[in-house]
Amino acid sequence: MTASRQLLFLLTVVVAAGATGLGAWQLDRLFERRARNRGSLVDSRAGAIDLATEPLAGPVRYRRVTVSGWYDHDREFVLRGRLLRGTPGVQIVTPLRISGQDTAVLVNRGFVPSPDAGYPIGPNRYAEPGVQAIEGIAIDLPDEGDGQPLSTGNGETWHRLDRRQFGDRLPYPVRPYYVIATVDTTRTREHTVKGTSLPVRVEPPALDDGPHLSYAVQWFMIAGAALGFGLVFVRRRPPTGPLAPPVG
Repeated sequence: MTASRQLLFLLTVVVAAGATGLGAWQLDRLFERRARNRGSLVDSRAGAIDLATEPLAGPVRYRRVTVSGWYDHDREFVLRGRLLRGTPGVQIVTPLRISGQDTAVLVNRGFVPSPDAGYPIGPNRYAEPGVQAIEGIAIDLPDEGDGQPLSTGNGETWHRLDRRQFGDRLPYPVRPYYVIATVDTTRTREHTVKGTSLPVRVEPPALDDGPHLSYAVQWFMIAGAALGFGLVFVRRRPPTGPLAPPVG
């Protein structure tokens, strides 16, 4: 085997090993996600907790909760780039000042259509004034230190929730989890588009396997293809017959 063939074969082995490692990593993420989902499913089946009397502790995963208070609409957050049944728009996340306490909890109030999936025109049009009684699902706030804020002429939007950055923008303590509102009993003002109340309440994240299994399969296929190419190339014999005479 020539030196160039050895080097190429070694390269294919390295690529195959790297792809195999990435496939195994995706499988690890799949198993971790399934374990979290099992815990979340157990939490979702438990009775609802009143956040005013029983603050949640530890990891919060799909915990059914109730809470009452009033929304601080002047400090709400807009999550850009969302879709609902193929319609582009945003989700509105608003601090809810909990009745009888000095803390707040962020509430995802739902989806509002927006043609460019950016900042909606006049977000206060979707205000829900007065004391609100909310039922929903509480989930830990992500804390990665970067929600990717984007300032436009209409206002600031965010790519995702972020506990640290959101907390820095609020003048009062915020619970380390957020609530996806599923039911409210005191909506005093409705805004409709084609008969639909806005904001449209959204579903919690699905408790599924996500893309990890398909990603793992793809990486393992890449590993097999790389190794197969290397073996075929190494086993292929170079031409040994006499060279053809030059033409002309």
